Amino acid sequence: MAPKIVVITGCSSGIGLETAVHLAKDKENRFKVYATMRNLTKKDQLETAAGSTLYKTLFIRELDVTKENSIVEFIDKINQEEGRVDVLVNNAGIAHLGVVETVPMDQIRAVYETNVFGLIRLTQAVIPGMKSRRSGHIINVSSAAGLVGMPFNAIYASSKFAVEGFSESIAPLLKKFSISVSVIEPGPVRTSIVDNMALNKTGSFRFEDLDPGVDELTKQYFKSKFTNAEFKNDWSQCISAEKTQAGTEIANIIQDVIISEEPHLHYPTSDAMRGLAAMKYTDPSGDSIVQNIAEQQQWKE
Repeated sequence: MAPKIVVITGCSSGIGLETAVHLAKDKENRFKVYATMRNLTKKDQLETAAGSTLYKTLFIRELDVTKENSIVEFIDKINQEEGRVDVLVNNAGIAHLGVVETVPMDQIRAVYETNVFGLIRLTQAVIPGMKSRRSGHIINVSSAAGLVGMPFNAIYASSKFAVEGFSESIAPLLKKFSISVSVIEPGPVRTSIVDNMALNKTGSFRFEDLDPGVDELTKQYFKSKFTNAEFKNDWSQCISAEKTQAGTEIANIIQDVIISEEPHLHYPTSDAMRGLAAMKYTDPSGDSIVQNIAEQQQWKE
């Protein structure tokens, strides 16, 4: 059987890199992986991790999901070389942190261009081929933030909520064409996505980086959540008391999703995530989520 042609976005580090390498090293040679990234100058880590699979079962390509011409050129070339895309893993993402009323619109647009519009446009590009073959699998990497919004995370969370809604909306129709849609819901994962906030100019966990116009009570809230001595600026501990997951764990899950004969729509990746999902879906009012998060905060008016 010919290997599945798998396209993965955001492979310079983190979940994308781990997934690309994991699939490429599959002992049964079930996958031919096109690992993409916006900036090929960042490919060194992936090349090293790929080892002997490089340009055998793993191929590194440039793809900027925020640029229409980049998507069109990439998909055209894959179709010429392989004739199809069997699996699309929309993983590229930008994190964001900030006090919502002070967030500049250019930061919001930057997050949405990658997390939402890029994901949608690339999905649009592969659907016609998948429909014509009556075969395919679209896998969108969401987040804990796609299930539950957290303080100071409104922009990122709203982008991931959009991913969830988009995925749920296209899944029923595509199912009629034997195309599966799955949403991976990890959180938190030990990757560089939060470190990259500084590079992307989309927020920081440092108290001193807050907009000077933020009111004092909100500053107190932020400081208690992110900068107290107990957390030592460890973003993963700030986000969740649960143990963070490694990118390799998520890569294993994505492989299992790809090879599943009847893949699900939602894949929370840990007991903590399944607990969040259960809390959300069993309380239509949403009050339990708001109350639970509010009670965790170490501050008082």
